[in-house]
Amino acid sequence: MRHLTALILTFATLTIPGSAQQTRAPGVAADDSRQIVDITGPPWNSIARVQTNIGGKCTGTVIGPRLVLTAAHCLYNPRTRRLLQAGSLHVLLGYERGDYKTHLTVDVLHVPAAYDGTKPGESVRHDWALLRLSGPADVPVLAPAPRAAAAGDSVALAGFSQDRVHLLMADRDCAVTAQGKPAGPGGMLIFHSCSASRGTSGGPLLVHTDGQWRVGGVNVGITAQAGNLAIWPDGLDSAIKALSAP
Repeated sequence: MRHLTALILTFATLTIPGSAQQTRAPGVAADDSRQIVDITGPPWNSIARVQTNIGGKCTGTVIGPRLVLTAAHCLYNPRTRRLLQAGSLHVLLGYERGDYKTHLTVDVLHVPAAYDGTKPGESVRHDWALLRLSGPADVPVLAPAPRAAAAGDSVALAGFSQDRVHLLMADRDCAVTAQGKPAGPGGMLIFHSCSASRGTSGGPLLVHTDGQWRVGGVNVGITAQAGNLAIWPDGLDSAIKALSAP
C-alpha cells in the first residue's frame, strides 16, 4: 500500500507524451512486444481512430451500437482551454494506412464535470469521455468488463501509437502492475506494463475473461515513475444510459 501511495503522488508529473523525436517513443518498452493486428477481426475491429478538427488523433472503443469510449484529454483544445464541441469529432472504423471502412461524426459527448484539461495530473481520474455517434457503428460491441483490470489478469492494450500512426498495434505481452482508488470521487487507477505512446490515449486496456475480450480500463498517459496508466471510469454506467436514450 505504501508503494501504491507513492505512485499516486507522482500524478503532478503525469504526461501526455509530445512529439519530440526519440529513438523509442515515450511509453514504449525497450523490449517492445507490440504487433500489428488485423483490423478486420475481433476484438480489433471494435477499436476506432478518434480524430478532431484541430488535428488531434487518439484511440477509442465501440462499447455500444452508437457509443465510443475514449480519453477526455483527446477532446481538449489547449488554445481555447475548453473541450471541443461534438461536431468537431470524427470516428473512423476499420482504419489502416489512411483508408477506413466507416466514418461517423459525433452527435453528443459526455465528459465528467470534474475533468480539467488545464490540470491533467490532478484530474487524471476523470480523464474519460463517451461519444454518441451519428449512426450505428456496424461492428461488434466490445463491452466493459464487470470490474477494472487487476494484477493476474490476462490483458492487452491496443491503439494507434505515434510511431506507427496508421496501423493498429497491440501489446499482448504485458500485465497490470498496481491498482488503487484514492479517497474521493474519480475512477480506479490501473498501472500497467503495456507499451503505449501518444495516440494510444483512449485505447482499451483489454481483459480476457470467460473466453472473450472486454474493456478493463481506458489508457490515459505515462507517469514519471510508474510507467503507463489506465483508469476505470467512474460513472460510466450512468453515462451509457443517458447517451443511449432516444
